[in-house]
Amino acid sequence: MTPPPSTPPAASPPPRFRWRRRLLLALLALAVLITAAVAGTYWWLQQQGLQLQGLGWRNGGATVAQWQWRQQDCLAAEGRGLRVERWQPLTLALQQLKLQSCAKPGQRQLPAPPPAGLPPFRLHIASLQAPALPALAVTVTQQNERWQAQLAQGADKLAIDYHRDNGQWQAQGTLAAARLAPQLLGQWRLQASGRWLPGQLHASVQADGHQLGHQGDARRGDARLLATLHERQWQLDATLPQALPLTAGWLLQPRRVLQASGDLDGVDSLQADLLASGPQGRLQLQLTPQDSTLQRGSGLLQLDGKDLHARIPLQWANRQLTLAAGEARLPQGVRLSWPQAWQLPLSASGSSRLPFRLDYQQLQLASNDGTLRWGDGRWQWQGGLALAGRHAGLRLAGQWRGQLDPQGARGTPLQLNVSKPPLALAISLPVNGIDPRQPRLNASFDGHYQDWPLKGTLAARQQGNGWQGDLAATSRLPFYSRGGALQLAANWRGSAGKWQLDSGSKLNVAEGIVGSVLLKPLSLQAASALLTDGNRAHGQLALSADGAVASRWTLPPASGTLQLAGEQASARLQLPAWRSKLQLEARRHGAGVIGSVQLDTPLSAAMSRGLGLTLQQGQLAGTLQGQWQQQWQLDGDVRLSDVALDWGGILANGGRGRLRLAARPGQLQLQSDGPLELAQLDVGTLLQDVSLTLRSDLQDWQLGDVHARLLGGSLQADSLRWPSSAFQTVTVQQLDLAAVAALQNDPQPTVQLTGRVGGTLPLQLLPAGIALQDGLLRNEGELTLRVPASAGVNAMAQSNRAVQLALDMLSELDVNDFQARLAMQQNGQLDARATLKGVNPRQNRQPVVLNYSHSENVLELLRSLRIGDEISRRVLSRKPPAVTRNPTPETSP
Repeated sequence: MTPPPSTPPAASPPPRFRWRRRLLLALLALAVLITAAVAGTYWWLQQQGLQLQGLGWRNGGATVAQWQWRQQDCLAAEGRGLRVERWQPLTLALQQLKLQSCAKPGQRQLPAPPPAGLPPFRLHIASLQAPALPALAVTVTQQNERWQAQLAQGADKLAIDYHRDNGQWQAQGTLAAARLAPQLLGQWRLQASGRWLPGQLHASVQADGHQLGHQGDARRGDARLLATLHERQWQLDATLPQALPLTAGWLLQPRRVLQASGDLDGVDSLQADLLASGPQGRLQLQLTPQDSTLQRGSGLLQLDGKDLHARIPLQWANRQLTLAAGEARLPQGVRLSWPQAWQLPLSASGSSRLPFRLDYQQLQLASNDGTLRWGDGRWQWQGGLALAGRHAGLRLAGQWRGQLDPQGARGTPLQLNVSKPPLALAISLPVNGIDPRQPRLNASFDGHYQDWPLKGTLAARQQGNGWQGDLAATSRLPFYSRGGALQLAANWRGSAGKWQLDSGSKLNVAEGIVGSVLLKPLSLQAASALLTDGNRAHGQLALSADGAVASRWTLPPASGTLQLAGEQASARLQLPAWRSKLQLEARRHGAGVIGSVQLDTPLSAAMSRGLGLTLQQGQLAGTLQGQWQQQWQLDGDVRLSDVALDWGGILANGGRGRLRLAARPGQLQLQSDGPLELAQLDVGTLLQDVSLTLRSDLQDWQLGDVHARLLGGSLQADSLRWPSSAFQTVTVQQLDLAAVAALQNDPQPTVQLTGRVGGTLPLQLLPAGIALQDGLLRNEGELTLRVPASAGVNAMAQSNRAVQLALDMLSELDVNDFQARLAMQQNGQLDARATLKGVNPRQNRQPVVLNYSHSENVLELLRSLRIGDEISRRVLSRKPPAVTRNPTPETSP
């Protein structure tokens, strides 16, 4: 059998590629190992409860954005901003570290010392936050088993030195009392030493307070605290070598005030004798043990003073303090009561249910399920609060549920209902995020005042001893049928009893409709700071109003200032388009307001829209006195001078007089003070020197003592009412017939009359016209009647023989007896019947008796006379056009 042919061997790669391939394989293997190591390390760290986020590398060092260390379900520590600054020696920087105790009650153990054998390192923590401690800056170094730490906050420092090999440690530092509470003064000096090894912890601590006091009190005092710790057992001894000032003028009297002992889980023994005295009285707390072990005892808390009283027995046993049910009377009339005994565990951590009730005047604040918890140097109250009662005439009802601690409050928004008819408000105040050291409040409210809806927000923040913030509120003016939205935007500041709105605070009223009137937007802006104590205000406001529009009239824009001065206010307003000026003065009077208004304005046609007449000129000045108390009233007078107007073609000028005004809700009364006078009143027939008195409620017009010159004679009436249901007598005297004949407005009149007549004209003044009934005119002396020959008269005479005879008899007539009966309907139709008796001097003084009747619409006649007279005036007043003549140029000879 023939063997198969053998395969030739593969060609080996060139030598220059062999080392490259080997290097690549080695790098891949190293990457795999590093990845595995990192993954294994990360897995091991997670198993130990350490979680890392944001791993990175910067400037040759590793970085970790955030990390957390958990012990079972408890977050023991967390930090952010970890950075390796150097590798030799190892230098670490940490931006923030938060520590949390995970020990449970009854399971607290001594802390273990740091491990031995660590390489040298340096750690700087920008902000360390631990239970019961303020935020601290910390620097820790370790080299050759010696640990050193520097803790600082501002000028306060604490230095710690610890030797890991023998466990010896010591510390010293200072702490300003203000770090414990901002209102405290003075300084604490701390010295401590001891031994710290695995399973062993010994400490001796002495804290000396120097020049301790409280802001606002010049007194100072010292204090000393001595504490020891041996394994799990501790002991505390506090003494006051001299009186220690407390808040609000209180002093804690010098003595050995406190002795206590216990272990890491609580208090075993307690003996105290505290005595404090202050402006309100005296407070004393005495605790007396009942056995040698100091684990049982009783005590008494006493408050004695003018506004301070309580006697509260207490007992402790089995690490529990019990306060018997009772009450305490506190300053300002406050009464604190608790319906059942309070039981407080004497332990480093625990909780207790503390129901209570606070009474102040007619207000009650109560909690039925409030629970106080404490531990790790912290405390927290959790539960619900209910407020009810009256204060300052307001009914208050509120509730809140949440928790309180030194960092502030958290929970549901505080709900408060405020009512005092006609006011009702629901206020909501979120409490989450409020820092008690720098409180900032943001409340919202919703409700109404009478028919005014109220809605808005109020922001407030503390500034020194006062508050400041901003207010934004909306409403709607209730007397607007549409529109009238009201917006208030104000910045405010102040403290109890002294508040101000800053300059620039503004109140806007949007366009809206009142009745049939469109009121355009208006605004009030604080031109200076507005100061108020709750009852009185001081400051200046600027007013700007865009005017008003109705179907038959308009009101132009107005501007001005409003000055507030305690219980008084004044305003100065201008209407530039009308050149009108308005001044207002007001002051508080009892439960209401009284004041005055002064108006000074020229009269112009621009004011006449909607009046039914056109004001041509004149001056109006008025002073009104008003008051508002339960209802308003307005009284005053208005003075008119040089008034000229046009009332549907009836022209009047030279008007003057004084009117008194009295206005009440639903009624208005006008009455002349003395006579009202018109120089001329042209109704087609000219009336001059018109004088009358007036009384009206704008529905019923009563005229009295009416006098006027008419047609060379006079007109008078004792009283006239418009509108009227009865006929009222008007008397005319000495009417000149020549002036009557001149009404023909003809240079060659057909009829010429002389003499005077008079009589009575019973008139009925109707809403839309005048009626006349049984009017009678008689001659007052001898009359003459002439009918001169003219083309028209001659034509009439030639047309009929009887007419010619009548015209001959009337061509010249001396009348010694004249009577005219007159009646006129509302539409102006006049029926006249006249009788003339006389003689014709040209025909042997032959007696003549003429009976004449005539019917004509007087209103149309007067209208035609006015129109004709107006046309004549316009024609006569026209000027001929100027004639321009070109001069003839001179020629040179």
